[in-house]
Amino acid sequence: MKKLSLYIILFILVGTLGSCTRNHGDIGPWFGTWLVEQITVDGTPQNVEGDYFFQFQSKVFRVSQVYGHENLVVSFGTWDESGGKMSIDFPDAGVFYIEMPGLEAHNDFTVTTTSSQDVTLTKADAAGSTITYRLHKNP
Repeated sequence: MKKLSLYIILFILVGTLGSCTRNHGDIGPWFGTWLVEQITVDGTPQNVEGDYFFQFQSKVFRVSQVYGHENLVVSFGTWDESGGKMSIDFPDAGVFYIEMPGLEAHNDFTVTTTSSQDVTLTKADAAGSTITYRLHKNP
C-alpha cells in the first residue's frame, strides 16, 4: 500500500511540474523557441558563428547563441508586442552577453508575419542601417 501511495504522489508531482510550461497563461503564437534563420544588414546576409534562438514566455525574453559542440551563451530581457510592433529590452547591460548583429540593449522592431511558423523582425540601428531577422518557429 505504501508503494502504491508513493507512485501516486510521484505521478501527481511529475504531472504538475511538467505541465507548468506557460507562465501566467497562454501568450499566443509567440510562445516557444524561434530559430533565427537569417540576419541581414541593409539587405546583405551576415555570416555569424553558430545558431541564435529567440524564446518568449510571459514577458520574459531569452536570446541564446549555440556554437561548437558545447558552447552556449544566453541573455535575458523583457519583451512586449502590440499592433505589429515589438520591443525587446535587456535592462541590465552588465549581463548582456550576446554578440548578435544589430541586437542592442533596447530594440524596437516592426513585425511582419508570413505564417504561424515564420516571422520577420526589422529595425533601424543608431547608424541608420536596417537590420532584419528572419525567424522560424521550432516545433
